[in-house]
Amino acid sequence: MNKDMISAFTLKIASSNGCGLISILYEIYEEYEKDAIEYFKAGNVDEAVEALKKCAEVVSHLQKDLNFEYKVSWNLYALYDYVQRNVSKSIYKANDEGLKEAKKVMDSLGDAFGQIAKEDKSNPIMKNTQRVVAGITYSKKSLNESMVGNQVNRGFLA
Repeated sequence: MNKDMISAFTLKIASSNGCGLISILYEIYEEYEKDAIEYFKAGNVDEAVEALKKCAEVVSHLQKDLNFEYKVSWNLYALYDYVQRNVSKSIYKANDEGLKEAKKVMDSLGDAFGQIAKEDKSNPIMKNTQRVVAGITYSKKSLNESMVGNQVNRGFLA
């Protein structure tokens, strides 16, 4: 994942609500997964393993954020555990065999959480963040971003 994608995910995270944040984590996983597959195809095993470790970190984060007051969390935990085991299998075998199995589960869950996030109309988790609007104005070679909102209430008062 390059710096531009990291910046894009950072902007998404700053303006998302709870369900949106989970959906973004699935998108981040998918990007690292794509990177790992590309690295394996190119024969860059070390880079692929690093991308797989990032995939494992994302899944670990998803597992830690489960609320076990709901029964579905136990099922999700088992699915995440299955994904973790398959990602680990790809790491120690240095191939994408386990990653293909993990991809099936993560793609299905990512689609489901993406649809849930579209229906969630709650407020963003982070308050006092700038709203960034991209694409309103553009030029031939770049996309201009504009900061919208009240800039006075940002930061700390001493």
